[in-house]
Amino acid sequence: MSNDPAFSKSFLTSAITVTLCCLWPTIINTTVGVNGVDKDLINVSRVLRLNATTKTFKIILPSAMPMIFTGLRLSLGIGWMVLIAAEMLAQNPGLGKFVWDEFQNGSSNSLARIMVAVLVIGLIGFLLDRGMLMLQRRTSWDKNAVLH
Repeated sequence: MSNDPAFSKSFLTSAITVTLCCLWPTIINTTVGVNGVDKDLINVSRVLRLNATTKTFKIILPSAMPMIFTGLRLSLGIGWMVLIAAEMLAQNPGLGKFVWDEFQNGSSNSLARIMVAVLVIGLIGFLLDRGMLMLQRRTSWDKNAVLH
């Protein structure tokens, strides 16, 4: 075993924690989206005798896309919150560790630094959500289904 691993133990712990927290909203929303595909569209695919690949990419995926993106946006927000908390707990370098260190510092300027860090965390979360919404608008065939 090497003394200098490719990833530190705290990084792997944080990555696994974030992955496990982000996984479920995407899986659940994808399942609901696929289950909610209009039955008439499925019947049309049977009448046209579409193969599984064509049926998936031409009917199921476009119909389920709004729910899939809802799950992805939820996962992104949850992942960002969990990442900050994991950085605090695992002492990984990042905004979470910075907030924790400033909290433990207790100097007169710590509260101001913590508030700025919280605003930066919120701004980054907002920008991540807007980025995912822009991606959804570019990939969605129904532009009216994408909320602003």
